[in-house]
Amino acid sequence: MRWLTTALYVTFLLLTGCDGADRPLQQSRYAEGTVLAAETSADGRFTLISTGSGPVQVWQRGDAEPLYHWYQGASTQDIVLLAISPDGRTAATATNDTVALWSLEQGRNLGFYQLDHTLRSLALADGGLSLLLGYQGGEVEYVDLRSGRRLRFMGHQDRINAVDLSANGRYALSASHDGQVILWQTTDAAIVARWQHPHSVSLARLDAKGGYAFSADAQGGGEIHRLPGGELQARLQVPHRGQTFVSARLDPANNRLVTGGTARRLALWQLDDGLLLQSWQVGLHTRLRPASAMVYGVAFGDQGHIYSISSAGLGETWALSTERTR
Repeated sequence: MRWLTTALYVTFLLLTGCDGADRPLQQSRYAEGTVLAAETSADGRFTLISTGSGPVQVWQRGDAEPLYHWYQGASTQDIVLLAISPDGRTAATATNDTVALWSLEQGRNLGFYQLDHTLRSLALADGGLSLLLGYQGGEVEYVDLRSGRRLRFMGHQDRINAVDLSANGRYALSASHDGQVILWQTTDAAIVARWQHPHSVSLARLDAKGGYAFSADAQGGGEIHRLPGGELQARLQVPHRGQTFVSARLDPANNRLVTGGTARRLALWQLDDGLLLQSWQVGLHTRLRPASAMVYGVAFGDQGHIYSISSAGLGETWALSTERTR
């Protein structure tokens, strides 16, 4: 009986130790109600929060109050799409048919645009110098905000679910409901590479330099492709199905990828072979039901930490295990 008590006590210590390791190092609550959209800069410094048709809250890491409140003109529609440029200097907020551009450095508005088509996804290049818009009808539009040049890409046959833009604005990545992912040039709409998922693509992301792409489908399959050729580098070794990837950030210099998904899932992967290194469950909003959360945005804060922002309105910082990475 004494041996059994000791064994149970040791097991309890081991379990609580594991739980403690999986808890965030820091946690900030940015919203009390439902969060419709959220995004974070590549370094986790800035976080954007939309709770509906009201102003978008802009938080700077470590601050007790929002840095800015951004209003979408006179629109009463919900703000459902958010984007931040790779360099963290500019941001975009969007309803289904309007887009506003903002300076994260000064908080001022840089432009407001009324759209003729229903918007599904958007992305920005460094400095907010160019904008990429993915539409319900299957078209993707590139806009050079310096010259006003507009380019329509017509390579998809189904609605656009996700887009991304390289930091320099030269390459666009677009993904559609029929599972097709296409990399193309924004100078002339020439297709550089394409690949096919067996299911509708829910997420498509480039690394800042355009050397790798990550795409994921609605059934939980995730792929890493080398660019510009589009060769398959790895498929994520997902331990269980039933999740959808919602956000991702690639870090080729350190051979890693961080993803956020449904069912509170946050995960770190090796970029070269898709091996799962670490996983966590983000926090919950205790007042909301059902008690779950989507991870809307992820970032590499520094070599030892990653940052997540979820639909529960929580910004959380997590410790990386150096023993598992190479």
